[in-house]
Amino acid sequence: MSVEAERLAELLELVSRRLSAAFEGVVPPEARQHLLNAQRELLTALLLIYEHQLGSRRPPDRRPASRRRRGGRTHQRIEIE
Repeated sequence: MSVEAERLAELLELVSRRLSAAFEGVVPPEARQHLLNAQRELLTALLLIYEHQLGSRRPPDRRPASRRRRGGRTHQRIEIE
């Protein structure tokens, strides 16, 4: 996880703690558990979207296509008689 993603996770955790503290006296315990699960899923989705966006904005590989490795595999032509 990148430094930016870690900072975002810390901020989201702080916000979630404050929200759950605000809802503690208002929301029934069963509903609170459902809200916490939904909140956890939402935060996970936001972090995954953020990390995906970071990955898609990386500078392109400047090496020529012939020099790039494709998944660590090398393909060789096999002669068939």
